[in-house]
Amino acid sequence: MTTPDIPRTEAELRDALRTLNRSGLRGGGRAPHKPLLLLWLIDHRLAVSGTTETRYEEAAEPVGQLIAQHTERVSTPDGQRAALPFRLLEAELWQATDAFSAPLPEKAGHRLLLELGARGRLHPAVEELLGDRGVRDRMRTLLLAEVVGSGTGSTLEQSLRDALPPAEPRYRQVTQRIRDSRFARAVLPSYGNACAVCGFGGLLDGVPVGVEAAHVHAHAAGGPDVVQNGIALCGLHHALFDHGVLGLSEELTLMVSPLFVDGGGNGGGPVAGLHGVPVRQPSETALRIGAEYVGWHTEHVFRG
Repeated sequence: MTTPDIPRTEAELRDALRTLNRSGLRGGGRAPHKPLLLLWLIDHRLAVSGTTETRYEEAAEPVGQLIAQHTERVSTPDGQRAALPFRLLEAELWQATDAFSAPLPEKAGHRLLLELGARGRLHPAVEELLGDRGVRDRMRTLLLAEVVGSGTGSTLEQSLRDALPPAEPRYRQVTQRIRDSRFARAVLPSYGNACAVCGFGGLLDGVPVGVEAAHVHAHAAGGPDVVQNGIALCGLHHALFDHGVLGLSEELTLMVSPLFVDGGGNGGGPVAGLHGVPVRQPSETALRIGAEYVGWHTEHVFRG
C-alpha cells in the first residue's frame, strides 16, 4: 500500500480540496458529499473540540441531512447518505477505521459502518493547518464554493449552522469517558454536586444526579484532568457549553453567543438572560477555573 501524500502546506491543502474525487450529478455539477463532510468536520468537530475525530454514528444524521438538502431526491434515506464520503474521503486527508483501528471493508455501507463502530479523523498535519483561523476560513470558503458553484451561499451557511452534532451521542461519549473517574470525583464535590449555572443537582444514594463534570479545555483536545479545568454543569448547560452557546469571561461570568436564538426566534429567550451572570465557583480559591482553560474555550469553542 502506498503512503498517502498528506498536505503539509496551505497550497498543498488547497490543491487537495480542489481535486477531490467526486462523481457527476445527472443535472450537472459534481456530488457535494465530500465537501459537505469536510465542512461539517471543520465547523462542528474541529471548532468545538479542537479535533476532527468522530464516530460515524455521530456524523451520519447531520451530514446526511446536509447532503440531502443539496442534492436531488434519491431512494437512499437522508440519514444514510454520509456513508460514502465517510468511507471514501481521500486517504491523504482522512483516515477511517473500525472501532479497533482496522481498515474498513470495501463497499461498507451505512449499517455495516454502524456495526463496526467506524470512526475517522483528518490527519494531524491537516488539522494543524486548519488550526490557523485564516487558513481555516480560506479552506472553508473554497469548500462552500465547491458546493454552490460560487460564493458562500446563504442557504448553505444556514444549513451548516443548523447541522449541530446531535447532543445525545456526543454527551454520551463524554459521560462514558469521565464517569466514576478521579476527575469527576474531584470536580463535582467542589461545586456541591450542583450545576455552576443553575444550581440543579444533588445526590441519590450518595451518587450525583443530573450534573456532570465538564472539561473547560476539551479533553479530546488535550485538556488535562485537573479540577481547575473542570466545571459542574447540568445536562442542558453542559450541552450549551460544549456547543459554544455559553462561554466564560475572564471574570468567570457567563457569556451567551450572539448567534444563538431560541426555538421561537425570540432572541436567546431564557438563555439570553444568563449573560453576565457569575458562575458558582468552589469556595477554595486554588480549585477555581484556570484562566488558561477559559481562554482556550473562548478561542476554540465559544461562538462569539
